[in-house]
Amino acid sequence: MSTGRAVDNSSSIQSEHGACRKVLSSTKVFFKQLIARRPMDKLQAEIDTRNELRRDLSWIQLLAIGLGAIIGAGIFVLSGQAAAKYSGPSVIISFVITGVIALLASLSYSELAAMMPSSGSVYTYTYAALGEYLAWFIGWNSALLYLFGVFTVSVSWSKHVVLFVDLVSDYNATSMIVQAPVAWDEDAERFHVTGQAINLPAIAITIAITILLMIRTRQMAIVNLVLVVFKIIILLIFIFACCNYVDRKNYKLFFPPNEGIWLR
Repeated sequence: MSTGRAVDNSSSIQSEHGACRKVLSSTKVFFKQLIARRPMDKLQAEIDTRNELRRDLSWIQLLAIGLGAIIGAGIFVLSGQAAAKYSGPSVIISFVITGVIALLASLSYSELAAMMPSSGSVYTYTYAALGEYLAWFIGWNSALLYLFGVFTVSVSWSKHVVLFVDLVSDYNATSMIVQAPVAWDEDAERFHVTGQAINLPAIAITIAITILLMIRTRQMAIVNLVLVVFKIIILLIFIFACCNYVDRKNYKLFFPPNEGIWLR
């Protein structure tokens, strides 16, 4: 009886050891796949052997896409509020810092695109350098970044349309179809119910741009080029037209007193 029990215990221990080995082996394979990288030679071989998409965009259109992404809608909406309510003239420092960061990011993207001329953008670059898991993580973060960027730009565009309609006509565009049902209250620092139904202009511009992208990339690039040129012209007119109205006294209190809780 004791011999039989010893044999049973030995077999159970061996089976447990085998199960542990399988778990450890599966875990090792899993983590190995997470950090698996795509070598540059394989990536280049895939680029050389596959059928490439037709290149419809010129360097001017690509430059316009980059400028359109850098000079976003925030400069028309948030810059004045940030300077008036929070930072004062020191907002200039923020512009300098973000400009340097944007320059470094653009140079990095240019270098990576020249090294790896493949689709996938930041996903492909991260896959080749850091592994599949980080590439998956950064790829989804980039998608979420563009998603929230579309929300911000479309809502900003809707506000400008409403103001324009109110200025040029007697029609009060601020009604049930130009504001989201839930909005952020900056003073109370919480979301509140607006009593409105839907932000129709924001939805309309999103659908219109989506249709343009579905038609053809080149047509959308031309529209983007026109809008970027128009935006740069407006900014230049604003800068040169307001030069005579600059008051140096406003720069004396370059850093306004801290009214928040940070660094207190």
